[in-house]
Amino acid sequence: MGHYISHNLPPKPTWSFDQIPDLTGQVIIVTGSNTGIGKVVIEQLLKHNAKVYMAARNQEKAEAAIKELKEKTSGKEAIFLKLDLSDLTTIRLTMEEFLQLTIIQTQKGNHVLINNAGVAAPIDHVTAQGFDMQFGVSTLGHFYLTKLLLPILTSTAETTPTKQVRVVHVSSYAHHFFPKLDF
Repeated sequence: MGHYISHNLPPKPTWSFDQIPDLTGQVIIVTGSNTGIGKVVIEQLLKHNAKVYMAARNQEKAEAAIKELKEKTSGKEAIFLKLDLSDLTTIRLTMEEFLQLTIIQTQKGNHVLINNAGVAAPIDHVTAQGFDMQFGVSTLGHFYLTKLLLPILTSTAETTPTKQVRVVHVSSYAHHFFPKLDF
């Protein structure tokens, strides 16, 4: 049993928040970021001068998190972006709004998308389109969001010195606990 537990624990990190470079001019969207890992990510991005959009479905919780992060980051403030990954229709509307904001504010595009949001819902919970909630949010919602942002990510890549942008998918290790799951 000891080997099983140690095998499933992550190794000690070899990298720290202090190694994050200055992100001035970088525009970053983080989904599911008003709590947990996403909130920590936003805190560090703000501390390193990124312009960060907190993409979350609950505006009240997001605004509370933004206020808390503003205090922790010496006044740096994330921007709330209402995003409900359980409804593909609203994802499109949110991204149209984001794209209009980036054009109006003459930002340099979208440099990083961090797909972090996830849910742990009972099997009978479904998305607006009738898909299993966990699959709908974690897979379909993020896929559609990424697809809608590909044009701005691609055009942004053309303007960066390295010709690169990033899409990061945060995932769970939970699937290892169900090795016989047949997709």
